[in-house]
Amino acid sequence: MTAFRDPSSFPFVATLERAFPEILAELQRLGEHDFAPSEDSLTTIADGYDETGWTWCWLAGGGAAAANRARCPATARALDAVPGLVNSGFSRFRKGTHLYPHHGELPGVLRCHLALVVPDGDVAIRFGDELGRWQAGRCLVFDDGLEHEAWNRGDGDRVVLLITFRPLH
Repeated sequence: MTAFRDPSSFPFVATLERAFPEILAELQRLGEHDFAPSEDSLTTIADGYDETGWTWCWLAGGGAAAANRARCPATARALDAVPGLVNSGFSRFRKGTHLYPHHGELPGVLRCHLALVVPDGDVAIRFGDELGRWQAGRCLVFDDGLEHEAWNRGDGDRVVLLITFRPLH
Protein backbone atom coordinates (compact mmCIF):
# COMPACT_ATOMS: atom_id res chain seq x y z
CA MET A 1 0.00 0.00 0.00
CA THR A 2 1.36 3.38 -0.96
CA ALA A 3 1.47 6.27 1.50
CA PHE A 4 1.05 8.81 -1.28
CA ARG A 5 -2.37 9.50 -2.79
CA ASP A 6 -3.17 10.86 -6.24
CA PRO A 7 -3.65 14.59 -5.61
CA SER A 8 -6.05 14.87 -8.56
CA SER A 9 -8.54 12.64 -6.72
CA PHE A 10 -9.17 15.50 -4.26
CA PRO A 11 -11.04 18.39 -5.92
CA PHE A 12 -9.71 20.98 -3.44
CA VAL A 13 -6.13 20.38 -4.68
CA ALA A 14 -6.89 22.26 -7.91
CA THR A 15 -8.17 25.20 -5.86
CA LEU A 16 -4.99 25.24 -3.76
CA GLU A 17 -2.68 25.00 -6.76
CA ARG A 18 -4.53 27.80 -8.59
CA ALA A 19 -4.19 29.99 -5.50
CA PHE A 20 -0.45 29.29 -5.20
CA PRO A 21 0.78 32.76 -6.33
CA GLU A 22 -1.52 34.55 -3.87
CA ILE A 23 -0.72 32.16 -1.01
CA LEU A 24 3.01 32.56 -1.65
CA ALA A 25 2.66 36.37 -1.64
CA GLU A 26 0.83 36.22 1.72
CA LEU A 27 3.52 33.95 3.16
CA GLN A 28 6.20 36.39 2.04
CA ARG A 29 4.47 39.24 3.91
CA LEU A 30 4.68 37.34 7.21
CA GLY A 31 7.53 38.06 9.57
CA GLU A 32 9.78 35.91 11.70
CA HIS A 33 7.58 36.71 14.73
CA ASP A 34 4.62 35.02 13.01
CA PHE A 35 6.31 31.61 13.28
CA ALA A 36 6.81 29.59 16.46
CA PRO A 37 8.55 26.28 17.12
CA SER A 38 6.29 23.41 16.12
CA GLU A 39 4.45 21.93 19.09
CA ASP A 40 5.23 18.48 17.66
CA SER A 41 8.97 18.90 17.23
CA LEU A 42 11.70 17.70 19.52
CA THR A 43 13.62 20.48 21.21
CA THR A 44 16.99 18.75 21.08
CA ILE A 45 19.34 17.35 18.51
CA ALA A 46 19.81 13.58 18.89
CA ASP A 47 20.90 10.62 16.82
CA GLY A 48 21.41 12.76 13.71
CA TYR A 49 17.91 14.27 13.85
CA ASP A 50 17.49 18.01 14.31
CA GLU A 51 13.88 19.14 14.67
CA THR A 52 14.77 22.50 16.20
CA GLY A 53 14.38 24.19 12.80
CA TRP A 54 10.72 23.24 12.35
CA THR A 55 8.53 26.29 12.82
CA TRP A 56 4.84 26.80 12.31
CA CYS A 57 2.26 29.53 11.67
CA TRP A 58 -1.29 28.40 12.52
CA LEU A 59 -4.11 29.04 10.01
CA ALA A 60 -6.78 26.62 11.29
CA GLY A 61 -7.22 24.45 14.34
CA GLY A 62 -5.10 26.15 16.97
CA GLY A 63 -2.75 28.90 18.05
CA ALA A 64 -3.34 32.32 16.51
CA ALA A 65 -5.30 30.84 13.59
CA ALA A 66 -8.08 33.48 13.46
CA ALA A 67 -5.68 36.42 13.43
CA ASN A 68 -3.41 34.76 10.86
CA ARG A 69 -6.35 33.89 8.58
CA ALA A 70 -7.44 37.54 8.65
CA ARG A 71 -3.95 38.54 7.48
CA CYS A 72 -3.93 35.84 4.77
CA PRO A 73 -7.36 36.12 3.07
CA ALA A 74 -6.44 34.27 -0.15
CA THR A 75 -5.03 31.41 1.90
CA ALA A 76 -8.16 31.38 4.07
CA ARG A 77 -10.39 31.22 0.97
CA ALA A 78 -8.37 28.31 -0.41
CA LEU A 79 -8.60 26.48 2.94
CA ASP A 80 -12.37 26.98 2.94
CA ALA A 81 -12.45 24.67 -0.11
CA VAL A 82 -11.02 21.75 1.92
CA PRO A 83 -13.82 19.47 3.16
CA GLY A 84 -13.11 17.83 6.49
CA LEU A 85 -10.40 20.37 7.40
CA VAL A 86 -8.88 19.53 10.80
CA ASN A 87 -5.95 21.95 10.97
CA SER A 88 -3.53 23.84 8.79
CA GLY A 89 -0.65 26.23 8.83
CA PHE A 90 2.52 27.31 7.14
CA SER A 91 5.14 24.70 8.06
CA ARG A 92 8.75 25.80 7.69
CA PHE A 93 11.84 23.62 7.83
CA ARG A 94 15.03 25.60 8.23
CA LYS A 95 18.09 24.31 6.40
CA GLY A 96 19.36 21.22 8.28
CA THR A 97 16.01 20.24 9.81
CA HIS A 98 15.43 16.48 9.94
CA LEU A 99 12.30 15.05 11.58
CA TYR A 100 12.67 11.78 13.42
CA PRO A 101 10.60 8.87 11.95
CA HIS A 102 7.13 9.18 13.47
CA HIS A 103 3.42 8.51 12.96
CA GLY A 104 0.83 11.27 12.75
CA GLU A 105 -1.11 11.97 15.91
CA LEU A 106 -4.64 11.81 14.49
CA PRO A 107 -6.23 8.59 13.17
CA GLY A 108 -8.23 8.62 9.96
CA VAL A 109 -6.74 11.76 8.43
CA LEU A 110 -4.65 12.58 5.41
CA ARG A 111 -2.16 15.38 4.95
CA CYS A 112 -1.78 17.69 2.02
CA HIS A 113 1.32 19.82 1.49
CA LEU A 114 1.10 22.68 -1.00
CA ALA A 115 4.78 23.39 -1.62
CA LEU A 116 5.45 27.13 -1.43
CA VAL A 117 9.24 27.43 -1.12
CA VAL A 118 11.50 24.52 -2.07
CA PRO A 119 15.27 25.07 -1.92
CA ASP A 120 17.76 23.36 -4.17
CA GLY A 121 19.24 20.20 -2.70
CA ASP A 122 18.04 17.09 -0.92
CA VAL A 123 14.59 17.99 0.44
CA ALA A 124 12.21 15.06 0.86
CA ILE A 125 9.72 13.02 2.86
CA ARG A 126 10.11 9.24 3.19
CA PHE A 127 7.59 6.46 3.90
CA GLY A 128 9.37 3.12 3.95
CA ASP A 129 11.11 2.96 0.58
CA GLU A 130 8.81 5.61 -0.97
CA LEU A 131 10.31 9.05 -1.36
CA GLY A 132 8.32 12.21 -2.05
CA ARG A 133 9.80 15.50 -3.18
CA TRP A 134 8.09 18.87 -3.18
CA GLN A 135 7.63 21.03 -6.28
CA ALA A 136 6.66 24.66 -5.77
CA GLY A 137 2.99 25.18 -6.57
CA ARG A 138 2.11 21.48 -6.43
CA CYS A 139 0.49 19.36 -3.75
CA LEU A 140 1.59 16.11 -2.14
CA VAL A 141 -1.16 14.13 -0.40
CA PHE A 142 -0.25 11.30 1.95
CA ASP A 143 -1.34 9.11 4.85
CA ASP A 144 0.14 10.78 7.91
CA GLY A 145 -0.67 7.71 10.03
CA LEU A 146 2.11 5.69 8.41
CA GLU A 147 5.63 6.06 9.77
CA HIS A 148 7.52 8.78 7.95
CA GLU A 149 10.39 11.19 8.26
CA ALA A 150 11.21 14.40 6.45
CA TRP A 151 14.33 16.50 5.97
CA ASN A 152 15.73 19.65 4.46
CA ARG A 153 19.31 19.21 3.35
CA GLY A 154 18.81 22.00 0.83
CA ASP A 155 20.38 25.42 0.59
CA GLY A 156 17.54 27.37 2.24
CA ASP A 157 14.19 27.10 4.01
CA ARG A 158 11.43 24.76 2.84
CA VAL A 159 7.88 26.04 3.42
CA VAL A 160 4.61 24.23 2.73
CA LEU A 161 0.97 25.00 3.45
CA LEU A 162 0.30 21.93 5.61
CA ILE A 163 -3.33 20.78 5.70
CA THR A 164 -4.74 17.93 7.79
CA PHE A 165 -8.15 16.72 6.61
CA ARG A 166 -10.60 13.85 6.99
CA PRO A 167 -11.18 12.32 3.55
CA LEU A 168 -14.79 12.01 2.45
CA HIS A 169 -14.11 8.90 0.37
